[in-house]
Amino acid sequence: MISWALLVAFLPLVMTLSPAGKEFVGKCLYYQTTINPEPFKNRMKNCSELWESFREAIAFQSLCHVDRQRFVQFINDSQHDVPQSKFIFWEHVYDTVMKYSYRGKRTFSIADTLTGFLGDTKFCGSNSSADGVEQDRSKCPGYDQTPSCPSSAEAAFWSTSSEYFSRSAHGEVELMLNASSPAPITNESYFSRWELPNLRAPRVTGVRVLFAHNTALPPRETCSGPSVQLVKNVLNTNGVTKVTCEVNPSSLRFQLCSESPGLPICNTCDTNGTSTLYRQQISFILIAFFIYMF
Repeated sequence: MISWALLVAFLPLVMTLSPAGKEFVGKCLYYQTTINPEPFKNRMKNCSELWESFREAIAFQSLCHVDRQRFVQFINDSQHDVPQSKFIFWEHVYDTVMKYSYRGKRTFSIADTLTGFLGDTKFCGSNSSADGVEQDRSKCPGYDQTPSCPSSAEAAFWSTSSEYFSRSAHGEVELMLNASSPAPITNESYFSRWELPNLRAPRVTGVRVLFAHNTALPPRETCSGPSVQLVKNVLNTNGVTKVTCEVNPSSLRFQLCSESPGLPICNTCDTNGTSTLYRQQISFILIAFFIYMF
């Protein structure tokens, strides 16, 4: 009922918006009523005001030289509570971490917050559009930073949002890395530049590194490699001394294998050559049997 009531209330305003504005407001309502309604059960964000804040950040701006500070107001306006110890960061494992986080039902990446959800599209400014926003998104330069385009609207948005997201992290956070990458993290990695420096004690009590290895080939780097050491060095400077590390932990395997049992990660074998997932499933069946019998 709440979604219909909101739709009726916003309909006159939405009809006056550009296509980009209508899409934005629709996503905003959908996130708060369907994807993650808990933070908004007492008071919902005003989606039209959020659109104006976002629009003003990019309206009539250069394609490749957008000031990061223009997004501060929108990011502040769109912030909401994320439960303690439910933050996850990542590098080179986007598809895997999106399945793992499960849209905030398991944990929250920045893309699972309202801020990230609303910014997860192509966008840029325009001098020829009435509202200053480019309607033909194919004309937008995209996210990647290049020498000729060092600060597009998307690059400015995500770097600023990532800083704010990492500053709000509290409790024990997770970091997912790609064990198949030749260099999971370097000093120039996105996580190293915008997020890692902001993970500080006492708000952050520890970091749990998860190496995802979803291939039959041997991992290129795991817990004893230079990436984890780099993370430890920075965290130690920030007062965070608790850092643990696992390769394909059970929480990651169960989440991925429940959706796609044919993945290589689901066929990990122990030293006796028996499928780990198969052994765990047998154990659960036996436990259920004994509970039923006794």
